[in-house]
Amino acid sequence: MQRLPLGYLKPGMVTAEEVKDEKGRVLCPKGTVLSSELIERFGKMGVRFVTVKGKPVVFPWEKSLEDELRELEERFARSRHPFLKEVKETLRAFLQAQATEVRE
Repeated sequence: MQRLPLGYLKPGMVTAEEVKDEKGRVLCPKGTVLSSELIERFGKMGVRFVTVKGKPVVFPWEKSLEDELRELEERFARSRHPFLKEVKETLRAFLQAQATEVRE
């Protein structure tokens, strides 16, 4: 899932959650395929963000899982203390779980 500002939405993306207006009224259900008309209507109704399935937009400041794991290894390369090794493995598991969640 990825929460995107309205300007990043493209026709064909699929909502991962209900889209609601400022007052909490449901404008469309989870699983709705976005069209240009629907995106335009959201803008007129004050919707600022929509959560879509997958991770269709890669922002320039985001890193790939491989880059994150490589940097993690580099940061902890000289660590010998058991606690730091446990911290590294916890971070690795978190990054991998986060990447798996994004794909679903």
